[in-house]
Amino acid sequence: MNDIDPNDLNWLAETFQGNRERLRRVAQLKINPMLLRRLTVDDLLQEVFLAASKRLASLRSNDDIPPFVKFRTILVQTITDLERKYLASQKRDVFKEVEMDRPRDDDSAVTARWNILADSMTSPRSRLAQAEKHYLLRKVLADMPETDREILELRHFEELSNLECAATLGIEAKAASIRYVRALKRFQEKLSEYSEFRL
Repeated sequence: MNDIDPNDLNWLAETFQGNRERLRRVAQLKINPMLLRRLTVDDLLQEVFLAASKRLASLRSNDDIPPFVKFRTILVQTITDLERKYLASQKRDVFKEVEMDRPRDDDSAVTARWNILADSMTSPRSRLAQAEKHYLLRKVLADMPETDREILELRHFEELSNLECAATLGIEAKAASIRYVRALKRFQEKLSEYSEFRL
């Protein structure tokens, strides 16, 4: 890091900090819960920052791609690397570890996303009905083609704009918009098969 221009480092620190909360939400959605036995989401974000500092040249190039999308890509790659390191390791088996009273990262942001999506389909009747809706939403989403599922997750759970989705998927903004509208329509059609989501 000694050869890095201080201006680039300042840009990285400010830009990363400006995107930190959005990256935290993505991390909470993407991280394997078993990995949280080894590190926290803040630890993960620190790893992402370090990885980003080694890729400053590529981060500062190609202004067509928003910095958040670049950070998100590094985040997903870092999660994959950490899963290989900790979950695929032949050493200590993380699945057999017993968690003590270590505070867990709050997943309320993820739960809130499910609540928003469920509430947009119909008003909640009770906590039990809400839990059933969550189950059905997850089931329908899991059964959808990957391209549909991916665009819905990016828009609703990661809260990416249409332009950010397009950059993430490597497609034109118009194509991302069309893909989203079609996926949302198919998602709603699937949900309408269940009485809980009929108006």
